[in-house]
Amino acid sequence: MNRNLLCDFFHLNLPADMEQCVELFAIFGGYTEPIDTDEPLESLIRRHILEPFESHRKYLLSALHDDPLYLNLLHAIAVGDRREGSAFRRARIGKERGNEAFEFLRSSGYLTLERSREMPLMRVHPKQRFKKEIEHHRISHKFRFASPFLRFWFAFVEPFSKSIREENTHFFYEHFHTHFNAFVGFTFEELCDLYIREILAPKFGSDILDSGSYWNREVEIDLLTETMEGETWVGECKWTNHKVNKKEFHKLEEKCTKLSLIPDKIFLFSKRGFSNELNDMKEKRLYRFYAEDLSLLTNRS
Repeated sequence: MNRNLLCDFFHLNLPADMEQCVELFAIFGGYTEPIDTDEPLESLIRRHILEPFESHRKYLLSALHDDPLYLNLLHAIAVGDRREGSAFRRARIGKERGNEAFEFLRSSGYLTLERSREMPLMRVHPKQRFKKEIEHHRISHKFRFASPFLRFWFAFVEPFSKSIREENTHFFYEHFHTHFNAFVGFTFEELCDLYIREILAPKFGSDILDSGSYWNREVEIDLLTETMEGETWVGECKWTNHKVNKKEFHKLEEKCTKLSLIPDKIFLFSKRGFSNELNDMKEKRLYRFYAEDLSLLTNRS
């Protein structure tokens, strides 16, 4: 995530608070026209996306020539777990063709690559064999969209292009209301990772070696940061309408145990805060952050 993208969005539109900022940024991040943040969300989408649908589509898809290969892959990435293998399967294309499509979409400015930090299998001797599911596992990188606006378009708008052209937006809004909150969760995760890089690392006097999500065959952690000083930080991000409780902390601990990892710092990021039980925990490694804390990223004066 590019901090300038968030700063430009924030200062162009001046959302009321960071909760509103994150939600709107998940849709309009990278969209260069100002929006009225006092308008209801449905109205903003209608005015800025659905009504100028044809002009947006012409601009966004001009390089793709309506090729189903690219459209299907972009949709698969926008709605899936972003892993190479699952995106290719969802788009019903093979690995070789999928890699060629990705290279075109990367060079055309649609996608970037987030590389996996999973280590290859270590065999004690060359003939060592593991269980079938382990042997068949392949390390998979993840794809990222160049901007939130592109991701929103291919997750919510492009799949309903036919009905939108017919001025029937019912199916679009039905899908939007069902899936939008979960969709915002990834944007929140990206911004939390940016917060670790840009705000927390300088605060702790640390230099970042690597930071981002971590995944392997068994475990997925929202945020795993390695510092030049040899520390490991882990974090989870919860974009839900209920408070994060102690159970989420223990789930993260269990994930670390599976990785034989003892983190030096543990970060929990929450949209709506934390339970009293979690707030009362006496754990020196634990740091709790609210959505509003991300306002430091906006260079708000």
